[in-house]
Amino acid sequence: MHLAYTIGHAVLRGGCAALLLAAAVPVAHANWLARLAREAGEVGSTAARHGARGLDSAAAHIKALAAGGRGAALAAHATPEGHWKFVNREGEVFTAGTPEELKRAVPSLLPQAPGDAKLTLYLSQDTVFGERAFLKDLPEGASLRVVAGKNSYPLLRRTSEGGEQLFAGARPNLLVQLKQQELFEEAIAQLERPLSRADIRTLALEPGGPVSLASLPRIDPETSGALVDAIDPGKLPTAMRSVRGQTVLITGRVEDDVLHFRPQGAPEQSLRLLDVIRAATDADVNLVILHASVPRQPGGRNWLWQRIAVDGLDDALKRATFGDFLDGLAASRGGFRVSVALEGSGRVLMRAVPDGVDGEPIGGIVGDWIVGATSSITGNVVASAVEVHALDAARQQELGRRIVPWIPSDYQIAYIVGLVAGLMGWTVARGWWARLWPPESRGEYGGAAGYRAAQAARLVAFVLIFLPIAGLPAFFIALALQLLGLLMLPFRFLGWLASRVQAKAG
Repeated sequence: MHLAYTIGHAVLRGGCAALLLAAAVPVAHANWLARLAREAGEVGSTAARHGARGLDSAAAHIKALAAGGRGAALAAHATPEGHWKFVNREGEVFTAGTPEELKRAVPSLLPQAPGDAKLTLYLSQDTVFGERAFLKDLPEGASLRVVAGKNSYPLLRRTSEGGEQLFAGARPNLLVQLKQQELFEEAIAQLERPLSRADIRTLALEPGGPVSLASLPRIDPETSGALVDAIDPGKLPTAMRSVRGQTVLITGRVEDDVLHFRPQGAPEQSLRLLDVIRAATDADVNLVILHASVPRQPGGRNWLWQRIAVDGLDDALKRATFGDFLDGLAASRGGFRVSVALEGSGRVLMRAVPDGVDGEPIGGIVGDWIVGATSSITGNVVASAVEVHALDAARQQELGRRIVPWIPSDYQIAYIVGLVAGLMGWTVARGWWARLWPPESRGEYGGAAGYRAAQAARLVAFVLIFLPIAGLPAFFIALALQLLGLLMLPFRFLGWLASRVQAKAG
């Protein structure tokens, strides 16, 4: 019985150790493995592009739509050779290389579809960005959508002096131009980012106002909405630290990297925008600049004693995602066109300008007297464009993995893995710790309280400091000892059997 218990105990501990080795080591080196994955992706970019972002993702998307009954729907992907691959909801594939085969694709994959059914083709991103020249071969009248992540977006074509341009209808009032695949994916990640009303801070720049911002917004007891926070413009960069990780909205007119604003009952003043952007970067703040030709600050009163509000902002703040938020602002401007650029250091620049004014300086989009007159009479600040300096998707995910906000997630994961590994290799680590910090002797302390306090301090230092550092080596040695014990079990059994035989013979 004792031998069976020993074998079972050794197998159990060895199995647990092996599982920890398989799971913990990759996590502890997640950052290193991520770099290797990116480098491998650059070397084999062709294979990667035809994987998760190719036909498979589009096919998975239409399969998920099956329960909704979206009518005649096919996933579509164009190969570099000019062949089209179509997939239906059942996973059947049809490859067409000629116009005659293209005509047979829909009847073959959708035999039960009515003749007048509206056909919707869900295109892979590889097709839209790499093989868009073959889009002309698709059935005329078909509705085209581009798949991005778990969602798909209508594909819209615009003809201009520079030729045809493709856009994705991210929202009813938002268009995202399809220029580079990586920037499109970043734009979609930003637009689909959940938006919590508690994390949105609308600021009014008021000289002589408060010099700091509360970590949480003030709530209007009547509407349960967040109130506008007044802040002294000179203290705004410093105040960013207290709203770390939140979204800050400011209103003004941008000219040559200078933000012009009009405080209540005072002439226009200016603020260096670069200082504000740098402070937002340091504090991981998503900075949203609402461009207005008449840069009065929200929350004040105009000459008609009306509350000054940003046109569409109240409705936008009720939206669930950042894309919905921009869509609410764009509704009063006839739609926005969104572009994204990488700023570096885990930041992106997103610009949303009125549709049809692409290419003009964002600070001078709307400056006519009509907008100014409308703003003065209605008490609204008309946002002519929106500029967003935000965390990129990768940085947001890294911050979301943190348990302690100010410590990078890689360090926290390594600490937890080391601690768990140390607990698995407790016996080995405890022996090392005994040499480094010998156990206390009762005779060295005058009272029991001091002795117990010293023991507690030693235990805390062992668990919280020593185990995370020495955990992995102790785990590997404990694992080796367990494996050695398993290898020696047959010999120990033979020794035990021989001793029994000798005892009977005696």
